[in-house]
Amino acid sequence: MNISLDIAALASAILYPLVLLIVFILFRKEIPALIKSLSGRLTGLSFAGISLELAKAEAFSPNWVAQGALDLRQKAEAANVNDSTAGNFSTILETTGEVDYVIINLGRGKEWLSSRLYIMSIIFENRKGIKGIVFLESTKDTRKKFIGWAEPQKVRWALANQFPWFEKAYSDAYSIILDQGAKIVNHKGRLGFSYDPNSSRSSITLLENFLKKIQSPPENPPIPEEEIEWVDLPSDPMNPNYTKEHTSWLNAESLETSLDEILVTENINPTNQTSKNIEKQVKMALISAHKFIAVVNEEKQFSYLVKREKLLEQLLPG
Repeated sequence: MNISLDIAALASAILYPLVLLIVFILFRKEIPALIKSLSGRLTGLSFAGISLELAKAEAFSPNWVAQGALDLRQKAEAANVNDSTAGNFSTILETTGEVDYVIINLGRGKEWLSSRLYIMSIIFENRKGIKGIVFLESTKDTRKKFIGWAEPQKVRWALANQFPWFEKAYSDAYSIILDQGAKIVNHKGRLGFSYDPNSSRSSITLLENFLKKIQSPPENPPIPEEEIEWVDLPSDPMNPNYTKEHTSWLNAESLETSLDEILVTENINPTNQTSKNIEKQVKMALISAHKFIAVVNEEKQFSYLVKREKLLEQLLPG
């Protein structure tokens, strides 16, 4: 058996944390002075003298309710993924350029299903290069309240761990589109066709077949002792029979349970300018290990994500 090691990557993985540790040990006395200096230049929406606007991540804002009143968050029965819906979804997926994050607003619950979050995290990372999913909720007192954000690939594996049948259904759905001629069309793992690499048809078919694998009908109905794991989808007025889906509703509490430690909740509030909070926010920007930092207001309403690397470039120029 041949084992190939990427020595540079291995050295980086080992040495980078070690270097950071050494820097913090050697310069631990100077760090408070640096933070104090930076804090003194933090005013309004200007982080250490540089506008947060310059570090903004680019948001992706799809229309979850497609043509034909199909709601991709919940009422996306495979049978209803028709031509008009497919056309609308294609437009969402085929807009040019990659973006940084997408917002999922859970509302007060019963607006998003775990299965839809699972499959959308895969499709949007594959098609749009999404690097973060921001989760919001609506409470009695606050709309669009920030819950946290997570990387889409980590969201997928967290949900696959909790709902193992999702991964089986995805595997089956993925095999079907490969049999139909879809293939990987770039080095990032994007799906498409040789004759039309930018086509989103493979992603739509993937969604369609994934749903078929976790819905009854066409799958067998749940056995009585497992029925609690299934959700009755809103019925079609033209069809009195319920469609059941092997999934669960999402709210802030269940999301936090599902995503656990991968949910990033740290945030900054540029309008809170007390010295203690300024120091805390600068420290976060310096030592955070995450790609993004969320910007919120005093009511914890989400404003946008900023790129940590861009903040560091502005905080520590040259």
